[in-house]
Amino acid sequence: MSHEKFNSGFIYGLHLAYPQETIRFHADVTHIEAIKKMLIHDKVIIDNIEYVPIKFQDPYSIVGMLTYYSLFKNIFSKSLEAGENKIFFLSFSPMILCVIKKLKQKNKFLKMKFTFVLHGSFENIANGWDKPTKLLLPIKKMENNYISELKYKFQIIKQTKIMDLPKIITPFINHFMPWHSISRKLFTDRKMLLWNHSADYRYITLSTHIIKNAEKYIDVRKLNMYTVILPTVFREPSPQPVNEYVKFAIFGYGNPLMLHNILVQLSQKELKQQYEIRIIGMDNRGTSDFPNVTCPSPGKRLDRSEMEKYAEDIDVFLILYDKSRYRLSCSGSILESLSYTKPILHFNNDCINAFNKPENPIGICCNSLDEFVCKMGDIIENYESYSLEFQNFRKNILKLRNECAIENSLTQLKDSFTW
Repeated sequence: MSHEKFNSGFIYGLHLAYPQETIRFHADVTHIEAIKKMLIHDKVIIDNIEYVPIKFQDPYSIVGMLTYYSLFKNIFSKSLEAGENKIFFLSFSPMILCVIKKLKQKNKFLKMKFTFVLHGSFENIANGWDKPTKLLLPIKKMENNYISELKYKFQIIKQTKIMDLPKIITPFINHFMPWHSISRKLFTDRKMLLWNHSADYRYITLSTHIIKNAEKYIDVRKLNMYTVILPTVFREPSPQPVNEYVKFAIFGYGNPLMLHNILVQLSQKELKQQYEIRIIGMDNRGTSDFPNVTCPSPGKRLDRSEMEKYAEDIDVFLILYDKSRYRLSCSGSILESLSYTKPILHFNNDCINAFNKPENPIGICCNSLDEFVCKMGDIIENYESYSLEFQNFRKNILKLRNECAIENSLTQLKDSFTW
């Protein structure tokens, strides 16, 4: 579900790149419905698209692997029958890649070609000794963390439809099965990317920083890697909010422990002005003792229109990932800030830095927790004096939106899928 915004962006991009081609989109029925809603929401009309519902299993299980083998065999056969030998995977896992490469060894599928979009698991190719250390936090664990974790998960389960419960519970059960841990060690990202690699496999990274960092660990040229900036259909830019006091927001998943540290230090400052930190997401753990924090939907997923409503009067988006996160993947948070025309306050992070550049700043970068809290405190106390700076950030965001628009990535998209 968290990929609905970007998957709809890729579908729109493929439609623009190949306007005469019919798109046959295979996905879980819930994801299909989410994509349809997103396209309607973004006012994107694609007449030549076929939706094919399919059911997924946890790939890190024996049943899951067999199911995927049968599923992809069927999809590949029907693609060849339709006269098409190329498939665009919006996401995948090492186990899924293994199944695909196994199937391609069959004479029937020798001419199949694949393009894969790389997501979070690509981070696993990095050497453990080379990973940056996490930002040093005074509070390393929230009080009653285990209890709050259980409460948070119970909230999610309580608000989940009965028919969707197996999708939440089954992966949790499989996680403790011996096969699950063994298969994750056997089928690693690095092994599966390199195993039986050929020119028939191409990969898409979602930001320029990913290729740059990946070159330290793997041969990106040999693996045929391209960059398509995380595709987002941007909404109409909203006017700059006019508030009595500053309003910050965490948009999406966030980082509960980091936020908790920020809130503790912020509460220790003698701030005279009012402020709000709004969590536009599900996870409000560690915030119950702080009156300036609001969360409209704890444990419940918001739809896009609700998220937009709660983002409308926000001055600044807080992005709380440090240097150790998103080195070889791309956070959707930065694209959301562009979409909603919101300046950002963030930690030094390769992914966010790739968008917040010195020559075209869209927000403020901080190198430490103290610096971050001090900057928040200054904005809170001197809100009106930041008005011009926020205006300039917004102008730069609009410029960056034009550069990141999916229309400007069509050449890369075609290169990654036409050969």
